[in-house]
Amino acid sequence: MASAPRRLTRLTPPFGGGPDKVTEAPTDGIEPGSRVKLGVSVPGTFGTVHVPWTARHGDWDPPHYFTDRMERGPLGEWEHRHNFEESPEGGTVVRDQVTVRTLPQSLENASGPSDKLMRGQLERIFAYRERQLRGDLDFHDEHRGPRLRIAVGGASGLIGSQVCALLETGGHEVLRLKRGASSGPGVIGWGPAKGRLNPHDLAGIDVVLHLGGSSIATRFTDKNKDEILCSRVESTQLLVRAIGQVPADQRPRALVVGSAVGYHGTDRGDEILTEQQPPGEGFLAHVCDEWEKAAHGAEAYGVRVVNVRTGLVLTPSGGLLRPQLPLMTAGLSGPLAGASSAELDRDRRHGRSGCAPGAVRGCLRSVHVAAPNPVRQKDFARIVAGVLHRPAIVPTPLAGPRALLGKEATEELIAASHRVDVSKLLSAGYRFRHENLRDCAEHILGRVD
Repeated sequence: MASAPRRLTRLTPPFGGGPDKVTEAPTDGIEPGSRVKLGVSVPGTFGTVHVPWTARHGDWDPPHYFTDRMERGPLGEWEHRHNFEESPEGGTVVRDQVTVRTLPQSLENASGPSDKLMRGQLERIFAYRERQLRGDLDFHDEHRGPRLRIAVGGASGLIGSQVCALLETGGHEVLRLKRGASSGPGVIGWGPAKGRLNPHDLAGIDVVLHLGGSSIATRFTDKNKDEILCSRVESTQLLVRAIGQVPADQRPRALVVGSAVGYHGTDRGDEILTEQQPPGEGFLAHVCDEWEKAAHGAEAYGVRVVNVRTGLVLTPSGGLLRPQLPLMTAGLSGPLAGASSAELDRDRRHGRSGCAPGAVRGCLRSVHVAAPNPVRQKDFARIVAGVLHRPAIVPTPLAGPRALLGKEATEELIAASHRVDVSKLLSAGYRFRHENLRDCAEHILGRVD
């Protein structure tokens, strides 16, 4: 896994830089001279403020160790040696040895709080990496199977980037569908808006995974609503047409397409929602319904179709949690005034890893991918603020989201309630790493005791 492509995406904590801040993957794996560029979080900002960092790989003695050293960045010195040792009990012990100087050598005798702050941040980062690595290795061990070729649309999104990284670290070959790009190593060029996709590029692909679409975190103007709908439906229809033109013996076996619990419509109160229920009311419900119908067209070609209805994605790197963190850190965030119960127990990694083959195995047509223990919004605010050791008693009026998103988007994105049943996912054998909100928040915020 150490030399797997995109490994940094899985091991970079969202509070310490965020996987979306890996701006340039290693140019040549872990070979000496390979460079990687990323943004590292300023301690205490939970990934909201970054500084650029360039590292170069140096000494390498496979399979015993490899090193990387900061070439450009905010510290006086940084050298990281990754050691791999055989364990007497079997397996491998990974030891990280870091040489760091927070200030330039000319100021190395200066004292202050920077060293203590840096040590605390490093301890949280490496503790996160250990938990993440253990979890990923367990996941891959549990879902052993043939190596697959998987084409992914929406590979750069919050969910897609994590799915691709998880698949690649498990040994699968991932080809990213990239708009406007010519097909090349690891890339399939396409143009959804122009209906451009060469069916030949899908020949020999085992699974097509499509998670792309314009962001819904916007005002629901007529123009934006048209883009949100068309970007999902037309791109999925294009994939289905291309799959149908692939010779049957080379055709993908499965098409996995994103959707959302928004399929169930606006505020559903405490009603328990299952995959078998018809779509609800509202714009997002209409989008999800049309998106899923477009995907089901592939069934005519003997391709298995699964729609993955994810819940809200929460991470310091993006989604709905990121803009709340500054207020929470300042102790100024509390329950939404006038908000109904909302299923907000979500974790970025589990929505994402849930889209991997292990989560959709055994599921028919549609499956809810959301944490199994939903909480009300007031409890969400209290629990996450508690992880940050902050109070959550100041009500947050819905006037703020309404001013930013407008009334319709606020009602469907912020104030809606979706208490979805995930028994189908659990019966398929999928196991959550964090089943409750507190454990999830402690992990993604680096606050595990």
